[in-house]
Amino acid sequence: MNRTTVSELTIMDITYRMLTFHQRDEIAEASDYAAYNSGTCNALNDMRADMEKMTESEFVSKYDEISLEKGDELFGLDEDDPKAQYLQGYCSIIEEVLSLINPGYTYDQMTMLEQGIEFDEAFEEAFYGDTEHPYHYDDDEDDCGCGCGHHHHH
Repeated sequence: MNRTTVSELTIMDITYRMLTFHQRDEIAEASDYAAYNSGTCNALNDMRADMEKMTESEFVSKYDEISLEKGDELFGLDEDDPKAQYLQGYCSIIEEVLSLINPGYTYDQMTMLEQGIEFDEAFEEAFYGDTEHPYHYDDDEDDCGCGCGHHHHH
């Protein structure tokens, strides 16, 4: 830990700490989690590289799609299969990082899946506000104020 204030931490700092935690494998029976940790570390390395060059919208869209693809691949595997554990680690950390960016990510995903809405159809509205919304405020506002739960960031 250093002496900077928490407000100075960036998502790069936080994901670096996540990565080093999983690389250390210091948890009990870490060998049982080797494939899971490998998936987690690979996803974090991939995401950290993209964080340097992608916009928030591009990043969330890309990693949501990757998570869905890898989740589909995971679906047919036995949970004890090392490949399944790898994919589970990869997908879980994507969800965790995307939830850091937007705490409603997991809830929004579950809602869209339950309603049969493709993520791409709802992406802009769910994450960046729908500009057609009757209570849409300027970019410096955090919430549209109507109680719908949409946050309007551009």
